[in-house]
Amino acid sequence: MKKVIFVSGSVGLGHVQRDVRIARELSDICEDLQIVWLAADPATRVLEEEGMTLLPECHERDVGTSIIESVAGDSQSVNMTEILYRVRKEGRYAGAVSSFLKILERERPDLVIADEAYELEGVHARMPERPWPPVVFLWDFVKVYPGSRKIRDRLTARGVNKGWDRAFRSPPDDRWTDIFLGDAEDVPDERLGWGLVNAREGAKRRYKFVGNPLQFDPRDLIDQQAVRERLGYGPERLLICSAGGTAIGRDLLALCISAFPRMKAKLPDLRMIVVKGPRMDVDLGPVPEGVKVVGYVPRLFEHCAAADMAIVQGGGGSTLELSVLRKSFLYFPLKGHSEQEINVSRKLERNNLGIRCSFDGMDPDELARLVLENIDRLVLYPLITHDGCRKAARIIADLME
Repeated sequence: MKKVIFVSGSVGLGHVQRDVRIARELSDICEDLQIVWLAADPATRVLEEEGMTLLPECHERDVGTSIIESVAGDSQSVNMTEILYRVRKEGRYAGAVSSFLKILERERPDLVIADEAYELEGVHARMPERPWPPVVFLWDFVKVYPGSRKIRDRLTARGVNKGWDRAFRSPPDDRWTDIFLGDAEDVPDERLGWGLVNAREGAKRRYKFVGNPLQFDPRDLIDQQAVRERLGYGPERLLICSAGGTAIGRDLLALCISAFPRMKAKLPDLRMIVVKGPRMDVDLGPVPEGVKVVGYVPRLFEHCAAADMAIVQGGGGSTLELSVLRKSFLYFPLKGHSEQEINVSRKLERNNLGIRCSFDGMDPDELARLVLENIDRLVLYPLITHDGCRKAARIIADLME
């Protein structure tokens, strides 16, 4: 039996959900395969629900989630380069690498799959004396932008981008495979920085592009009425408001609740589900009739399939799901989070998916207006790729032969 260690480094839920789909696809292809997982809360909650085998180190792992939440606080902004700076300054990456090396010695895997486990990127090249197993690294964006105009943020972003530059200039490594979960057009067609290579051209030389990853088969959710009945919803209009997997997003959800009476006055049959997520333990204030506030919802995509519209942050996972489900949605990229503000938003705008909003200046009247204008609107999204999980699994399976 071959063993795979799957490191799911996501601070939210989008990555681990697609990782589970990749793992299941891989298990369908490869016989006698054991997959063990290294992840942190809240990803471990998904893995436990899916019956996955977790390594004991999961209980102590926290590479960046708590830092992100402390940087953001209760606001709708999070300085991504500040997070990257603190992760390194506090030794989170160094500690995670040390722990992982011990895991390798104990588990002796035949392959490692790493998704958003940035502490492991390039570490094998810096430790050539160690007998590394083959590694598959999953990417979904390239290039970091400064979270502010501060010198430290600019230097941090340049340092991270120089890492991509070095990788793109390096010769191929037979024991390291980079898979990009998306399309080449998702990588900026611009330099990583002054004197650095073009991001898209570099990625094309090094990455295998497989298309967008989706954790479910959209064909299973085509019949909205059947999904509604199975989940216990009636014929009323349904609006889903979700803050994602971290504790960030209280203000956005509170705004949705404040705007609901204005929506309800125009749409008497409207019902709103507010999803706080697994790590948000805050009081959102008085809840009007017609609104239900819940915590972590497994398989939230099914509820989105049942809904008429959604309001979310700017995460790549949630916005991809809503796009494939062909739902009207408003998305609020976290201010200072370059992946959401730039990488994901460019992709959505390029394909005319969803409606980008800014939390700054947004009030209940304006939010209600946007919902009322779009909840019954027929969306005409272009077809986008969504079989990246299956294609990634096939590439990984070939490496294990």
